[in-house]
Amino acid sequence: MVDTTGLSLDQAPPIHLPLRLLLTAPWFAAAAGVVLMSVGEPALVSRWTPTALALTHLITVGFLGQAMCGALLQMLPVIAGAPVPGVRPVAALVHLALAAGAGFLAAGFLGSGGWALALGAAASVLGFGVFLAAVGVALVRARGAPATLGSLRLAGVALIPTLVLGASLVSALLGWVSLPAFATWVDLHLAWGLFGWVGLLIVGVGYQVVPMFHVTPAYPRALTRFLAPLLFAVLVAASVAALAGPGAWAEVAKGLAQGGAALGLSAFALVTLRLQRQRSRRRRDATLPHWWSAMGSLVAAAGAWGLGAPDSLIGVLLLVGVGIGLPSGMLFKIVPFLCWFHLQQRQIATGRFDVRVPHMHGFLPERLTRWQWWLHLGALVTLVAAVAEPRLTLPGGGLLLVASLLLAGLLGNAALRYRHTRALLGQPAMDLAVPEVGQ
Repeated sequence: MVDTTGLSLDQAPPIHLPLRLLLTAPWFAAAAGVVLMSVGEPALVSRWTPTALALTHLITVGFLGQAMCGALLQMLPVIAGAPVPGVRPVAALVHLALAAGAGFLAAGFLGSGGWALALGAAASVLGFGVFLAAVGVALVRARGAPATLGSLRLAGVALIPTLVLGASLVSALLGWVSLPAFATWVDLHLAWGLFGWVGLLIVGVGYQVVPMFHVTPAYPRALTRFLAPLLFAVLVAASVAALAGPGAWAEVAKGLAQGGAALGLSAFALVTLRLQRQRSRRRRDATLPHWWSAMGSLVAAAGAWGLGAPDSLIGVLLLVGVGIGLPSGMLFKIVPFLCWFHLQQRQIATGRFDVRVPHMHGFLPERLTRWQWWLHLGALVTLVAAVAEPRLTLPGGGLLLVASLLLAGLLGNAALRYRHTRALLGQPAMDLAVPEVGQ
């Protein structure tokens, strides 16, 4: 059973607010699979190709952005007792803006024109900006869970340079501003987005959900105290080194900063794997394999960077292995937990204890969730191999498409089961004949 000790469950927002983001996210991973299949062999030749840029933003804005924002809208009130102000309009606006932003950015990179890039950048900045403003208020008010909150606060700060740099890069591509050393600014945008916003979010959320959902020991105090500040300091150092311009000391500082980020995230991955081996409940649900493959991808990406591997290989490991894999596993826990919790609350409110509320594992067919992970793993392995053998891009994209569609279908089915049970809880008792034992 999930350990809910210390959670402010009464502060949870209405389920449809985070759920709309969580259910939409997998469709953007599916769109990434379609793009890979459509473009084929040239897709992973370089990180600078239009296809690679479109894929990156479909995953980071469309999939990761919506999954993380939806999870935080739910988690912050529960773990810190700090509701997000204006959560109803915020959730609606963030959902629409991020979906539109990811779609228009991908279309712009794939050749639809500057207007699509401009709309995509504007929508993405609007969505993330509104989310950051509302969640920032909640994070300032939040109390308790210091390790998680500290990491989430730094992740929020890291989102600011990510958005500023992204908007500046699109403006330069459209010829609106002049941006010397364009590649350096791209590297900074990528670093603040992947290692700052996403990396610190994963670390902070992991501190909370791994012990809660997997019933493991807590993360070591030294790690929870120093890792997030270290990663943030590394990003600041890398930015200062990059902005200092060419030079031996700047390159040394940049290398040390990047190495620090790789080592810090690798340490988090290895500690997470060790804690999950020590879990009290030995049952292996669908979430665990996703965590294992994601943490393995994180360590592999750090090793690949240290060995000077192609950027496209590191990108596949981070974006597909971690960026799609880890949220997929978390969705298999978060969505059933939301459905189960809100139905429990509804049952207490209506007094309809004659209606059976499914347990958490009852919302998702276990066999299909395992198949989804195998499909995801097949996509990851095939796309890693496609960096060296481009002909594998097409089957890799196909596997990613099928895995993402299955993820979307499973989560949608859980939501439909929630809706059906909630409708039963709202009916008068006389409308539901409960058979006697032995009938």
